[in-house]
Amino acid sequence: MLRTTVRLLSIPFVLASLLLAPVAAAGQRSAAAAADLPAPTSTSPVTGVATVPPWDAHPPTLVAVRTGRHDAYDRTVFDFTGGTPGYRVEYGELVGIGTGDPITLAGAATLRVVFDGAFAYDLNTGAPTIDLGRVYDPRLPTLRQIKSGGAFEGRISFGLGLADRVGFRVLRLSNPPRIAVDVAHQPTQPFTTERFQGGDGTAARVLIAGVRSGAHPGYDRVVFDLETATTPLISVSYTSYAPSTIAVIFTAATTQRGVVAGPNPVSIGLTQPQSVSFNVYDNGGVTAFVTTHHRSGFRVMLLSNPTRVVVDIAH
Repeated sequence: MLRTTVRLLSIPFVLASLLLAPVAAAGQRSAAAAADLPAPTSTSPVTGVATVPPWDAHPPTLVAVRTGRHDAYDRTVFDFTGGTPGYRVEYGELVGIGTGDPITLAGAATLRVVFDGAFAYDLNTGAPTIDLGRVYDPRLPTLRQIKSGGAFEGRISFGLGLADRVGFRVLRLSNPPRIAVDVAHQPTQPFTTERFQGGDGTAARVLIAGVRSGAHPGYDRVVFDLETATTPLISVSYTSYAPSTIAVIFTAATTQRGVVAGPNPVSIGLTQPQSVSFNVYDNGGVTAFVTTHHRSGFRVMLLSNPTRVVVDIAH
């Protein structure tokens, strides 16, 4: 059981009591708990500071790596003694520490975990506390493989091989000290050509901060970043006059003219989405026109913290 004091780094502290969910053994599904966390959605790098410095009499020492499956995410737990080190978790290539040689992992994306001020051996005896040459193959829905990039001068690196580039979060836990990295399961909703309608409609104005895109296995993703705490009303469908163009309609709760930051149109040039252009209307609406290579299924996700509208387009 994961229990006792919990510090959540990317979710407000009021959710700390929700982290008392068990971590299952590798390859096993943990029991669903009503208090389990939702899937993480952020893909931005996460950093944290050490609770104990490396020169302490009992510095952070890595002793185990464990994995477990939850309802909406897969978890990797790094067990330490003495305290937890500083860390940085981000998407990127894993290379060998000291060699710089790239290390390949199973999966379409690699999440790199680097600990600073940590040891993989007992400072008193020199005996290893963990086998950094071990390859972990949990084969969970998202988490496919774990390898270490080695250790040198208080730095230890790992790579998590993932089935896709998904949201992740990092939790610092205590008693015993450990770092948990959660990676979201891939979306389960099917692709369709039917109109999507959603959003809570409480945003007083449409404020689009920018458009991002990325290639994924089997689909391409277009993300609209909003500067509002809630979403406008959202409608997504193919247009009748251009069968391979998807119209994403944002409708505010008032008639304040919307704002779209950045260039218009936006060139994308992936397998499916080619570009995005915007029309801004005086009635409070904004329409984004996503031109695609050919008509195929899409799915829509409305995400919060920060507010985003995600449109995935199947290849």
